[in-house]
Amino acid sequence: MRLSPAPVILTVWVALGCGRAVSQTGAASLTTEFDPEAISGLPGYRAGLISESIFDGQSFVMEAGPSDAPTVVLVHGLGTSGARDFYPVLPALGAQHHVVTFDLPGFGRSTQGHELYSPERYVEFIHAVVGARCKGPFNLVGHSMGGALSVLYAARFPSDVNRLIVIDAAGILHRKAFANFAISAGLENALAFLGSARKEAAKVATDAASESLQLLPDAPDMQMLLENDLLRITVLGSAERIAALALILEDFGPMLEKVRSPTWILWGRNDSVASLRTGVVLQARLPHAQIHILERSGHTPMLSEPGAVSQWLLKCLDTPTDQLAVAPAPAPLAPTARAGRCENESGMRFSGDYSQIEIAGCQQVQLKDVRAGAIRVRQSDVIVENTQVSAGDTALQVVGSQVEITACDLSGNVALDSRDSQVDLAGVNLQGRRAGIHVSGASRMLFSVSRVDSPVGHRYLHDMLELKTGTEL
Repeated sequence: MRLSPAPVILTVWVALGCGRAVSQTGAASLTTEFDPEAISGLPGYRAGLISESIFDGQSFVMEAGPSDAPTVVLVHGLGTSGARDFYPVLPALGAQHHVVTFDLPGFGRSTQGHELYSPERYVEFIHAVVGARCKGPFNLVGHSMGGALSVLYAARFPSDVNRLIVIDAAGILHRKAFANFAISAGLENALAFLGSARKEAAKVATDAASESLQLLPDAPDMQMLLENDLLRITVLGSAERIAALALILEDFGPMLEKVRSPTWILWGRNDSVASLRTGVVLQARLPHAQIHILERSGHTPMLSEPGAVSQWLLKCLDTPTDQLAVAPAPAPLAPTARAGRCENESGMRFSGDYSQIEIAGCQQVQLKDVRAGAIRVRQSDVIVENTQVSAGDTALQVVGSQVEITACDLSGNVALDSRDSQVDLAGVNLQGRRAGIHVSGASRMLFSVSRVDSPVGHRYLHDMLELKTGTEL
């Protein structure tokens, strides 16, 4: 359940070290909002507004729990509730851990404006706030946008993070792969604006009685929406929309491989905002990552199943990080592995080892946890997940098909050959001795946090590409 706020007077404070609060000399009392007895009555509870320099405003920060216990930092997602989304699980955490949480600038009880609420600046804000309250590694927990920010923080400051815990992270995949997140953040009108002609941008400038937009190009892009102060105010209009747009423009590909902390992932099976596909990518690409799925939850499991989330969090926090086993290298694909085939069927499933798999004229086919010497797909609709293909020639050939590929490793002379197809890749590594991707016939490809390595070049891909015949990457 959500907790209803009521007004109260809290004093501005800062804290030094792990959990030691020190009042600012001469600081005036400031009105903020009440935390219920279940929260304010926690041992070591301290809360108030601090001045922060990253966004040049005031932010609500709260600590609870024993000051000498291991520190847990909670980073919330989009929404007016801010840190309150964690309150249903806070009593269980605060009984055993020193908890630090806050309303991110632009949300909750913190200053709300039209600043550039970008992931990079939020990471700097978290670093400053937590650094003043805890010396040494801490456990970092993030939900939704906060989950994405936590991943970025662990990549930027790997020595700070003892454990990384991610709950229903939003914004990791390319924006076209999770339209529901944009809609839930109120971005549908802003996204429609992106394809507008110059006269629409000029109208925004005229309505705002400003000439600052007269030099905009004919098709203003999303980055311009963020970087131009007037557009941020008139088109985006709220901190939530600014933060959401900045998040979905972030390319997480280069950052995922920089994370060193062991990772635990929690996902609600019924999440309609950030699909479970994101969790699958994070599990495959983050170190020692383990995923747990709550079958009855949606995007905010702390509210729908607080008991289950509390129990899971405490279990993660109690797991010694120095005892995590390194997964053994898989045995090579047996030369006697079976061949798989689907022809003019629907709903077929493949898993395990195959010398090769042929799929022709099939619908709703799924390959999951497969290892294969080659895969051929023709005139079919296929989902491929957590699959490794190592081929002497072409690893995956797609002809006249729609294929969704998630958390896969493809290697060969050519990793992926596409002809007249639509291919959606998320968390996919493509290694080609000649080319990572060869386009035999014009194809559309959507890339999310994927990487291509070949003699043609080494690059991360996080974009929608219309590739012409003969293109090689």
